[in-house]
Amino acid sequence: MEYGVADPLSTELRHLHETVEVLTQGLRMMAETQATHTEMLERILEAATEEPEDSPLPDLLQQIVTRLDEQTAVLQRIEAAATGMPTREDVEEEAAVQRGQH
Repeated sequence: MEYGVADPLSTELRHLHETVEVLTQGLRMMAETQATHTEMLERILEAATEEPEDSPLPDLLQQIVTRLDEQTAVLQRIEAAATGMPTREDVEEEAAVQRGQH
C-alpha cells in the first residue's frame, strides 16, 4: 500500500460513520422540535378556549410556522450531508460569492 493513499474500505467506513453521526444529530433535533411543537399545540388549544381579544393564537401559529421552516432547513442540511449534495443555501451562497456580493 502506498503512503498517502486511503484504503477504500476505511474511506467508506469513515463516510458511513459521518453519515450516521449527522443522522443521529438530525433525529435528536427533530425530537426536540417535536417536543416544542407539542408544547405549542397545547398552548394553542388553551388559547382557542380564551376570549378572542385575549387570544395569543395568532402569535402561537406564527411560532409554529417559524419552527417548521427551521425544521425543514435542518432536514435539508441533513439530507445534503448524508448524500454529499449541496443545500440550496450552499448554492445561493456560492452564487453570491461568485457575483462578489458575499
